[in-house]
Amino acid sequence: MEDAVQEVFRIMVRIINIEKRSPAESAGFLKNDKIVFINGNPIEDALDFNFYSAEEELEIIIVRNETETKICANREDLQGIDVEELKIKHCGNKCVFCFIDQNPKGLRKTIYVKDEDYRFSFLYGNYFTLTNISQKELERIVRLRLSPLYISVHAVNNEARRKLLGTNKDDRLLEKMRYLISEGIEIHTQVVLCPGINDGKVLEETVSTMGSLYPGVRSQAVVPVGLTDHREKLPQLSSVTKINAEETLGIISKFNKKYREETGTNFVFAADEFYLKAGVDFPEEEYYEGYLQYEDGVGMARNFIERFRESVGDIPAKAAKKIRLVIVTGELFYPVMEEYVIKEFSKVKDLKTELVKAQNALFGSTVTVSGLLSGKDIAAASGTALSKTDILLIPSTCLNFDGKFLDDLTVKDLEKMTGFRVFQLDNPVEIFEEM
Repeated sequence: MEDAVQEVFRIMVRIINIEKRSPAESAGFLKNDKIVFINGNPIEDALDFNFYSAEEELEIIIVRNETETKICANREDLQGIDVEELKIKHCGNKCVFCFIDQNPKGLRKTIYVKDEDYRFSFLYGNYFTLTNISQKELERIVRLRLSPLYISVHAVNNEARRKLLGTNKDDRLLEKMRYLISEGIEIHTQVVLCPGINDGKVLEETVSTMGSLYPGVRSQAVVPVGLTDHREKLPQLSSVTKINAEETLGIISKFNKKYREETGTNFVFAADEFYLKAGVDFPEEEYYEGYLQYEDGVGMARNFIERFRESVGDIPAKAAKKIRLVIVTGELFYPVMEEYVIKEFSKVKDLKTELVKAQNALFGSTVTVSGLLSGKDIAAASGTALSKTDILLIPSTCLNFDGKFLDDLTVKDLEKMTGFRVFQLDNPVEIFEEM
């Protein structure tokens, strides 16, 4: 029996809480029970638990105090159970462009986590490479219908891909992708563009190969490499220049035309930064096809512009009282804020609006996106409030789910440091509701 128990402990998920007076408590489940099988299916983690517990009649094998026990239950009997969270699978690659390797020292531990987990790709849209995934894990993806997935391709040229990922082996990327596609898994892909490595002809080959897998591969994003001032002992890379941006947009435009004619989709999309660097207008909203790659920085600017335009009618002709409003943004997004927001806000009587461009001292001047500004960066840019009514509007993307900046400061910390009333809003027009 001891051997059987040890065998069973290898794959299981632990119950970390049972809600009092819940159906789960009445069914006899206890905190710290280890769920091993549901209807004969091994339960590896919370994903398995949620998937297999969807059946109406359940035979559940648990281990309690090193003893195996069977509980027969209905689906409703599991209400009130909290199981342990997924333990993230870490990345084994040594990508030459990895942003995690470029973080400054002294930040919270979670910022240094390298995620290479297909489960988090399904749940949160995180990108992973397929480099070290096993056949067993691929089969599990299919079995649990983990679709869509988000896969970092970077290059299909083996030499370029190995150089980018810092690996010496052929990881059979296309073989794995074709298997997933053949089993009905939808995939979205990305390329982190590193000039001189996977741009130009290499990029064309990558886009063409991914396009040949449509609709299994539903879309592809091309995003520029992000380089910080903290690249000591890391491979030398070049940032995307205006010329790189223009060339990349030209390649993407060519493929857009080809795929629209063949499939009715643009398929491949450039991150907003390429348009800003090239000095080219963003495409219209319909181009982004419902913002398929929004979380990868594709179409965020256009979405912001359209949502702002829709709400311009809500901007009052006069502020409720005399207000000084300071808006902080990153260098990259500054022109957009200036052209759209400041243009309209300057028409409001009794509202003094100041747009401030924050420099990134945490990562360095080459990092220009608003979402990577620290609390101290914003405080340095905004200065000190001149009166108690002064308002500071900060980027909507620079706080995590816990309400913390990258340097662990909070909005309350920022208010104490600057004297401003601080607001973080998706649409600047919403500030008039706060005045």
